[in-house]
Amino acid sequence: MHTIKLLKRAELELIDACEWYEKQQMGLSIKLRIEVKNSLNFIAQNPKLYAKKYKTDQHFAPLKKFPFIIVYWFDENLNTVFITSIFHTKRNPKGFEPK
Repeated sequence: MHTIKLLKRAELELIDACEWYEKQQMGLSIKLRIEVKNSLNFIAQNPKLYAKKYKTDQHFAPLKKFPFIIVYWFDENLNTVFITSIFHTKRNPKGFEPK
């Protein structure tokens, strides 16, 4: 299994999403965190499974139950997966689109 590093941007996005879901329904943020954790564990085991997009080294892994995508890159030399973003699919993935 590879190491997972959650970068600050992704951490803040997850915190914001959890706060929003918790306001919508008590306990819903826990379900989101569980799904994110399960996805991160899966990515740690299979970092090359999800496709790279937008002519970058960024991989895009959709969640199954929530409308979010985990964006990451994998450094084989460091044996580490860097999570760069966890964003809502209705949000413009600014910074990931082709130039």
